[in-house]
Amino acid sequence: MNVPLTSPSLTSPPAGSRAAHVTAEIGRLVVALVAAVLLETALAANVRVMGANPDFALIVVACVGLLRGAEVGAGFGFLAGTLVSFVLLEPVGVNSFIFVIVGYLAGRYAETADLQSGFAPVVTVFAASLLAQSMFAVTQFLLARQVPFVFVTTRVIVPAVILDTLLAAPMYVVVRFWMRGEGTRRAYQTP
Repeated sequence: MNVPLTSPSLTSPPAGSRAAHVTAEIGRLVVALVAAVLLETALAANVRVMGANPDFALIVVACVGLLRGAEVGAGFGFLAGTLVSFVLLEPVGVNSFIFVIVGYLAGRYAETADLQSGFAPVVTVFAASLLAQSMFAVTQFLLARQVPFVFVTTRVIVPAVILDTLLAAPMYVVVRFWMRGEGTRRAYQTP
């Protein structure tokens, strides 16, 4: 008996299976979001290395972008930035904007680059942290907060970038393990 290749049963999973997969995916993303916000708001303020606090939410946003692509990374970044701003009573919008850019660019990097080496998460978090810290510094300048450029560079940006980069690999392993699903063993793949 010949079955045509265009049979719906061969080209797409059953509707119930797809709905369960989407629900599980959303559940994993929500738990990752809550964990990122809790780490950022409860733990990061109490951890100080080299004069900088780790940016756990930024690292998780970059990892989700690498694992799930640009659109999911940007949406996840928006939600993470908004929640962090609300919890820390910061002006809403700055974190959201920066995290959207980080999530989107990490996802685009995963979609377009060859990520066979294990350095992709480290390189991504390094670039994301450098971009985010620079954007925060520009925001401070635009808000007319007078801080010397050399001080910001040597005491804030460089230590934060180094610390976030050092945390990139272990955080990526944890996020990848949590976000595991069908075919999620490495960075995002285009369908």
